[in-house]
Order: sequence, then structure tokens, then C-alpha cells
Amino acid sequence: MTSTRKTGTIILLAALACALPAVCARAVAQNPTSQEIILQETIRLNTDLVVLDIQVLNRKTGAIINGLKATDFELYEDGVKQEITHFSQDKLSLSVILLMDLSGSVSPVLKEIQSGALLALDRLRERDEVAVMAFSSETQLVQNFTRDRRLIVEKIGHIEKTPVIGHGTSLFDGLRDAAIHMNKAGNPTIRRVIIAITDNIAWEYHFSGLSEKEVADKVLESGSMVCGLVVEGAMTRTEKLFNWNRPTNDIYRRRMSVEPFANQTGGEVIKSDKAEVNARLALLIDHLRTRYSLGFSSKKEQVDGSFRRVSLVLTREAQKRLGDVVVRTRQGYYARPRK
Repeated sequence: MTSTRKTGTIILLAALACALPAVCARAVAQNPTSQEIILQETIRLNTDLVVLDIQVLNRKTGAIINGLKATDFELYEDGVKQEITHFSQDKLSLSVILLMDLSGSVSPVLKEIQSGALLALDRLRERDEVAVMAFSSETQLVQNFTRDRRLIVEKIGHIEKTPVIGHGTSLFDGLRDAAIHMNKAGNPTIRRVIIAITDNIAWEYHFSGLSEKEVADKVLESGSMVCGLVVEGAMTRTEKLFNWNRPTNDIYRRRMSVEPFANQTGGEVIKSDKAEVNARLALLIDHLRTRYSLGFSSKKEQVDGSFRRVSLVLTREAQKRLGDVVVRTRQGYYARPRK
């Protein structure tokens, strides 16, 4: 096929995918595998498409709400209503980074974390890819993105031998490094998730290290969602005991945690004790499998690198039907040219 014909084919496919979503939906109903391919290829071809990952929960019970449609949502970018052109539930492949805390305070529950991670892999689909990173005082890539589950199992099973590990908990550095590495994902525009498995015990002196904004910017730039499995062990209970009355505006130190990044990117944080690690991590993966993917092309034509705030709400009709719900998605994105 000549270069001209290839270009024409790509343009035609993109136009069809964007202009005929109903046709794509009918094809999907007949062949789920074709749907996944159509959606992923459409996102690859349409460089202007912004993709949001969404979770909808009952506020009172925390139950996942399934079966919603694009017409149940209203999407705004900087206050301007946008047209939702792509919508699906659990049809796009996941690119996951397991970011494992190997600091000294996590060591007592490391075996449970390993077992939980191995069990959770069974929740992933064949087309999902996983990378493993470890952090404490530094960050190290343990395994690059792969769909080889046996390789991931092997790496996690021996992760305590990772030479980078020290005594600190550089959570911000770990999240920043994971966000940077996410740009090497095999599906660079599809669903991206950083799962931080940590006891969430991380303190740092003010004005040292990365700021929360610097980390958040990198995470948002990568298009990643941050989730956390907070494993509470003896150190967590000790910290609660001795820091119960510690003021939030500590003049010497600042607390680093996963929660702010989960809130900004539409992720969730699940807490677990030592005995529940297997089940709670599996639950977190299951929740990822029930999320919606929503795509739109901004009405702003200029790509100027600015941050655009996104707001996603249910329509009045959907609110009446579903009651009090929580809609989680990232709070915005940077409008920068894709490389």
C-alpha cells in the first residue's frame, strides 16, 4: 500500500470512528473483541481526544453503580459543556504500575503484600499490561511493562531483594518516577493506573524534596490515575498513638500521603490490615474493572499547555433515578501537544 493510501485510510478510520459512534456501538454488541479494538484504535488515531476514567459509587453504601450510559453524564471543561463522543465500561486495556513501598516500616507485612499482589493479577485481563516499581529512600524499576503474568509473579516474589531499598519512604519521588515511567506504556493513551501499596507513613522536612504540586503535575501530565492500598501494620498503629495530637500545620515536618493524588485523579484509597491484604487488593483491581471510559474533543482549538479544569456530573434525570452518588474522575488535564 502506498504512503498516500495509508494516510487516506487512517483519516477515513478516524472520521468514521468519531462521526458514527452509533455504528460502532452496534458492532460492539455483536462482537465484544471488535469493540475493544475499535475504541483503542480510535483513541490512537484521534490525537485531540481527551480520555477520562470514571467511577460512580453510591455515597451511603459505597456500592459500584454499573450500567450507566453517556447520556447519564454532563461534561464541562473550564465551565463550557463538551460533547461526549466515546463511552464504554471496562472495554479498554489497563496499563498498571504496582508501586510497592519497601521501607522498613512495611517489612513486617511484605509477605502479605506479595501474596495479595499475586492474587490480584488474576483479576486482570489478557490485554492488560503491568510494570512493577519499588521505593523507599529511592525508586527502582523492578519490571518493565509486560503482559507476561508469570514474569510479574516472579519479580514480585523476590522484590525484597531489590538493591535500591533504604530506610526512608520517599513517596513523592516514587509517584513522580512512576508517572514518568508511565509514558513508556505500550498503550500510551489508554487507561493508566498507579497503584501505590504502602503503609502511608511518610514524613519530610518542609522545603525539602518535591512539592505536592510538582508530583501532581507529573501525574496529570502522564494521564495516570493514582490508587492506594494502605496496609496498616504495627508502625501505623504506633504513629497514630504518638501523633494523635500532632497539629496538621507542623512547623518542622510535612506529611506525605497517597490521598491528595487519588482525589485529583479520580482514584480511590482502600485501607487494609495485615490479614486482609489479599482480599482488599483484589477488591481494588475489581473496582478498576468496573470503571467507565469517556472521551471528548475539547472545543478549545488552541493547544497552549494550560491546565484545563474538568467537571463531570450526572444529569438531573440520572440523579433522580440513582439518588445520592459520588462521581470520581480526574480534575483536569494539561493541553499539550502529544509527542
